[in-house]
Amino acid sequence: MSHNVVAVVGSPAAVSAIVDAAGCPEPTTLPFGLAIAPLGDQQIDRLTELQPGPSHQGFKSLSAALAQAFATASENGQLAYIETAYFGGTGSQAAAAFAEGRMLFSAATPVAQEPVRPSHPINTALRLLGVDATGHADEFDALGLHRFRRLEDLGLEADDD
Repeated sequence: MSHNVVAVVGSPAAVSAIVDAAGCPEPTTLPFGLAIAPLGDQQIDRLTELQPGPSHQGFKSLSAALAQAFATASENGQLAYIETAYFGGTGSQAAAAFAEGRMLFSAATPVAQEPVRPSHPINTALRLLGVDATGHADEFDALGLHRFRRLEDLGLEADDD
């Protein structure tokens, strides 16, 4: 099964700032007082004003310009940027966390036929947002992010990929 999502997760105020700037679909409410919104190529182009620069190592789309847009939005509340690209348990994930106008964390890792670990980037970023995995496999599971396997699952119907 595949999982290919590029999205922002965070406080409703921070996610709304991204939604407004990027023209994303309405955010989806998550547990822990968080929200998620999808980011396709068009939304990323709006956020970077078509001048993204090179991507951070291991990321598909996180550039200096995109990180700056997230840092600015994080002045409204905590925010995490997540990327997944899996097929059959093999692929990669990447995440960055932002708060108070700055990046707190950024990492990318390959994932190959093993369970996702608490130390993997998305789980680390979600912990920084206050997600508690108690009673769940991990933070990703605690938020129910497994429900969103494609951008279309989050309401983004068309993308330029």
